[in-house]
Amino acid sequence: MSAPDVRRALPVWPFVVLALVSVTFSVTPIVNAVRKPLLNKDYAIWYRIGLAVRADQPLYGPDESGEILYMYPPTAAVLVFSPLSGLGAVGFVVVLATATALSWFGCTYLAIRLATGRWPGHPDWYYFFVYAMVGAYVYDLFLLGQVNLVLLFLTLLSAVLLQRRRPWRAGLCLGLAIAVKVFPLPVLVYWAVRRQWLAILSAILTVGVAVAVLPGLARGMERNADEVRQWFQMMVGDQSGNTMAARSITGFTRRNQSLVSLSHRLLRDIEASDPEGPFLRVNVADVPPRTAQLVGYAAVCLLGVVLLVATRCRFATTPEAEAQEWAMVCVLVVLSSPLSWTYFYCWLLPAWAVVLHEARARRWVRFAAIPVTGLFLSALTEQFDPRLQAYGVTAWGGVGLYLILARLRWSQVPKMPGSEPLTREDAR
Repeated sequence: MSAPDVRRALPVWPFVVLALVSVTFSVTPIVNAVRKPLLNKDYAIWYRIGLAVRADQPLYGPDESGEILYMYPPTAAVLVFSPLSGLGAVGFVVVLATATALSWFGCTYLAIRLATGRWPGHPDWYYFFVYAMVGAYVYDLFLLGQVNLVLLFLTLLSAVLLQRRRPWRAGLCLGLAIAVKVFPLPVLVYWAVRRQWLAILSAILTVGVAVAVLPGLARGMERNADEVRQWFQMMVGDQSGNTMAARSITGFTRRNQSLVSLSHRLLRDIEASDPEGPFLRVNVADVPPRTAQLVGYAAVCLLGVVLLVATRCRFATTPEAEAQEWAMVCVLVVLSSPLSWTYFYCWLLPAWAVVLHEARARRWVRFAAIPVTGLFLSALTEQFDPRLQAYGVTAWGGVGLYLILARLRWSQVPKMPGSEPLTREDAR
């Protein structure tokens, strides 16, 4: 394709629509920052944490409900939120909202490049649908001030760098994502089965520097080490099933769409609605907390086995196969996290990029995607009836999407030793 043809094929209107939607989504949090800066969802928490770091105060302390206010490693608080808090509440929100908007475009660009091998040249509807399938989750990110799209962008960037045989840079990107929020950590397992040891080493070194060294230089090495130990004990130390990653109240409710939380709701006699909501139970059994915890982790491991079976333990045999594997890994990251609030499902963007691309040529993908889409849409009923979300329709939708990807990956032609690399057309 010549340069003029490429320019004509560039998706101008989808980009314009994404920019307009991002601006629209940013209005509410910016207005809230002007009117009530200390009551502005998670923006207010990050802003307060940034001010606390500047005032040399502790990072981890309970809020009015008794739950920990800040539940992430010190990295973002010390290196990001603290300097940004110097901009004031409005400037703080503007920067984070801008980062979310840029990450949304970056994630879409990288996901489509991985799924199809190129960015331009697709029908406009393809770009719109890739945006739209995660639009509700992205709206929550803008409204709340969460950084999950930034983490997804870093993870997808690591995928592209690894594809280009730059393992050290790939590990740097993933390590930064893990240092901010640990939930992308399962990606390292995928790298391990692919024997990407240099990328893993780079990621581990990056996490060590970003979590243990850089915050320590700002707050003192001993103090930072104590806070890291406090964070680890809070988030990982208790595996009894009586708490969910420092969220003993909300961690078991319908807002948490992780497989582990869903296992607790279905297998224990616990409250599935919000603390201030109506009384709701959805359990079909009543087992001890530890048993429910193990069942949830067993379900996660089973999905990991599905990935191994779908690939026949031969990974990234074609660019198309590698894109499908990355899409599966991103879905599995969300399902396996102890805490997966609904907005975490923005990480399904790479999966939808693959499925929508394959649906253009495979009729069975189109039919299989219909009930999966229905599960995700049924979650909208939580606005007036929380029962479907309590039963985990968003999580089940994620499982359904994962299985579609597994079937696609299974259908890929394995590359035989000594053969030439397959093209996307050959793999079909």
